[in-house]
Amino acid sequence: MTEFLSASQRKRYILTAIIGNVVEYYDLVIYSYFSAFIARTFFPADLRFSQIALALATFGLSLLARPVGAYVLGGYADRKGRLPGLTVCMALMATGSALIAFCPGYAVLGSFAPGLIVLGRLMQGFSLGGEFGVATSFLIEQSPHQEAKRASWQAIGQILASLCACSVVLTLGGLLSEHAYAAYGFRIAAVLGSCGGLVGLALRASLGPREVAPQAVVAPKPVSTERYIGLRIMLVMGMVSLGSGITYLGFYMPHFAQSVFHVSPRQTYWAAFATYAGQLLLTPVRWRLAEYFDRTKRIYPMLCSCAGLVLLPALMAAWMPWTPVMVMLCPLLLNVLGLFYFASLDGYMGLLFGKAHRGRGLSVGYSLGVATFGGLAPLVNGAIIQFSGYRSAPLYYVMFTACLAALAVRLGVHFLKERESA
Repeated sequence: MTEFLSASQRKRYILTAIIGNVVEYYDLVIYSYFSAFIARTFFPADLRFSQIALALATFGLSLLARPVGAYVLGGYADRKGRLPGLTVCMALMATGSALIAFCPGYAVLGSFAPGLIVLGRLMQGFSLGGEFGVATSFLIEQSPHQEAKRASWQAIGQILASLCACSVVLTLGGLLSEHAYAAYGFRIAAVLGSCGGLVGLALRASLGPREVAPQAVVAPKPVSTERYIGLRIMLVMGMVSLGSGITYLGFYMPHFAQSVFHVSPRQTYWAAFATYAGQLLLTPVRWRLAEYFDRTKRIYPMLCSCAGLVLLPALMAAWMPWTPVMVMLCPLLLNVLGLFYFASLDGYMGLLFGKAHRGRGLSVGYSLGVATFGGLAPLVNGAIIQFSGYRSAPLYYVMFTACLAALAVRLGVHFLKERESA
């Protein structure tokens, strides 16, 4: 049925699926850029722990809520359908974003302010736990024989969201005074994210069941009793580890450039803008690689990319001069090399599961992978830097996750062939 959809219907399906992921990554980048100002607004200054540490800890709480949301919302989408699952995810996400955007500061609410921020982040984390798996399942199941290409829109949405967030930060920095930027710049940025969430909710609510291709969704057995479902989830965790490693590196390098080379924050924002824009320009290459996977189901480009992401960081850490330019271009170089891996990744992971269990299985695997390898990245890298003095530790973390991702991709071929022959 989906082969006879008009171009406008296809675009609407894609936008419906990826808008939650767009809002997620937008909020992620905004929170990281404005973390210092958020800390000053919502957290007291006279506690044992610093305000910024509390703000980042609150951010980390959303990672803990993700696996719970993945299990609950992914299972709901498997039972009730992808579209109802997407609508619930979007409603929770928009509510959490609005709570952060409009919550009064500590000076007004006292200890209730950090409590509400924690609640907002937990709501976001819970909803995001199911968002990726359910949305990717929706894209795959609406696009037979083009699963990887359609699922690649998830990565494109993430890049576009990061580019928009970076643009908002640069625009607000240019329009607002220094005092206004610190006082309520993050609120303006958060309101824009909330508006995106409301648009997504309206779009998903307006896409009625009659407009969606039929989905033979069967009530699944509990995840723990499924044949090899635990192994499939573990493989997805390994596959997403590389993205977590590179994402953390992208957040670390601007801090490194500021602390070591005294690069201004605005210059690091422009470097991030160049990273996201460069990736977006390579979208045609991403589609070609995804189409190759759809035709052949071969993983050689993915494995070659992983090998390159072991060698290039090693060269950067050992031989390349650590100049400000090299530091700020490092995330772009690694993402370009990683394109051969990430282009087919979302479709590959989705095809590891049957339709009746794809929403929960993919959601749980993705959320646990992000929570484990993304959540531990600051702790692991920080400890290595603290005790060894190696400021290039995040590069070695990327090398580790590249090896893990290559192993997971290779082991997943068995399940991919099983699905193809079923």
